[in-house]
Amino acid sequence: MLGLTDTHHGYLRAVLRYAKEHHWHLTADMIFTGKIPVGWRGDGIISFIGYRNDLADFILSSGLPAVEISFLRPDLPLPKVGGNNRQIGQLAAQHFLERRFRHFAWAPFMDNSANEERRHAFEETISTHGFSCHVLPPMDVVKNTSNHRDWAEYRKRLVKELKRLPKPLAIFCHSDYVAFDVVNACADIGLPVPEAVAVMGVDNDILFCESAAVPLSSVCHDIEGMAYRAAALLDRLMAGGKAPKKNLSLPPRGVVTRRSTDILAVENLEVSRALRFISDEFHNPLLSVSSVVNATKLSRRSIEMGFRTELNRSINDEILRVRLEQVRTRLSTTTLPVSEIAHATGFSSPNYLYRIFRETIGMTPKDYRQNAGR
Repeated sequence: MLGLTDTHHGYLRAVLRYAKEHHWHLTADMIFTGKIPVGWRGDGIISFIGYRNDLADFILSSGLPAVEISFLRPDLPLPKVGGNNRQIGQLAAQHFLERRFRHFAWAPFMDNSANEERRHAFEETISTHGFSCHVLPPMDVVKNTSNHRDWAEYRKRLVKELKRLPKPLAIFCHSDYVAFDVVNACADIGLPVPEAVAVMGVDNDILFCESAAVPLSSVCHDIEGMAYRAAALLDRLMAGGKAPKKNLSLPPRGVVTRRSTDILAVENLEVSRALRFISDEFHNPLLSVSSVVNATKLSRRSIEMGFRTELNRSINDEILRVRLEQVRTRLSTTTLPVSEIAHATGFSSPNYLYRIFRETIGMTPKDYRQNAGR
């Protein structure tokens, strides 16, 4: 068994888990060396080939059962497991539309099939609401005379576009890596995230998302699920089974909301201030309409009218919406018991959370978690 990948560590984690459960001997030299193990003999190959033609040639010439964990190389006659890029783009668009953004941009990494599928789905979804999307410069296209990526030139172009585009701006990025860079560029020129520029990545890579200057929201690509299913498929092929006729596409698990998009795009500055206060204090069970009003410079009547004008809902409705969104995120992405989730999201008791969740979402928290898992 050979694991070939120099990509996301989530792939390796899931393959290692499957290998341990099924008593495989896993050779993973390439993860550390990046070099093809010429002369190696094994039973099967799990790969992330990317654009390495030498690696593709090695796998095809080996004659062994093999499964590729991506859809980047449609030219290769290998069974493939990957993510549903259209659904990723749609989820990102819906997330921003729910937050009332009207100006959008796409930040690519490079021109490949995943890039185009995510971008087109994002653009199509916002276009149904009458909006268009600006395209920022790709990270890996700007080259210097040595044909190496020119970081300074790329940053110059990115900053120019960030300054020029209308605000508040919602930017959907190809990956968390790209989103991390966009947040840093905003910090360099004094554009506050998310107040002026909201930024979302893909993969929910904790290393990038929680280490960014502003914690990153991200579409949770089911990376470990993809790799685990790829290992199971390879197991079947090594046992003499046939490859499926179609590639296996796994849906994303949802959007994990962090501060980089945790805002509603509104023109009223005091309403914006109130929304930020709710976002920062939702976990506090003492959060109330009065405390939100006190965080602004307006009277209760004026700020209530501002909420109705901008959002078409009350302050109390917004507090409940934010708390329920946080509950849904935790149900989808953690195994925390509902009692702990209720405490962490400001609900006075688990029973109260159950009642409100069922009335608002239409199912119990347990059913919601099971549906998210599927």
